Amino acid sequence: MPFDVKETVLPGVGKRYELYLDANRSIAIVVRSSGERQVYFRENPNDDYEEQYALTDSQARTLGLFLVGAYYQPIAGQLSEETSSGEHIQWYSVTEESGLAGAREDEVVIESKTETTLLGLERDGEVRSVIENDVVFEVGDRLIVIGTADAHQELERLLDRIS
Repeated sequence: MPFDVKETVLPGVGKRYELYLDANRSIAIVVRSSGERQVYFRENPNDDYEEQYALTDSQARTLGLFLVGAYYQPIAGQLSEETSSGEHIQWYSVTEESGLAGAREDEVVIESKTETTLLGLERDGEVRSVIENDVVFEVGDRLIVIGTADAHQELERLLDRIS
């Protein structure tokens, strides 16, 4: 069941996203222009939000990987759950045939050529949530990518052209 989400622009600060968990409880995330995230919670709509914690950009991205199941995918997550906007996660293996081996991330530019987002890279059993532009893809790497079904098809066409 998707969340009801409200987005608010905070001029000079960034954006606030409110996720309504049920009729009473909600979470608010403030994404600051600096990249910092602040997470708030309230038990009742009449209460003020209470800050739970603040995260750096890198910490938030790593936490996000846990939340989307990039490190561990529970059984429910393996059933191709989608977000309310129709996005889902797929893993892509870098093979000799994929055309990615030996290419730098900034040469491939997955995100700018498709409507997908590269969430992480698994290499040697370790997941990297921050992928630098100069990282060179290696055979055996697995890319963790989120996007709509159409976006994943775009990515697959891109990978076919590269190989």
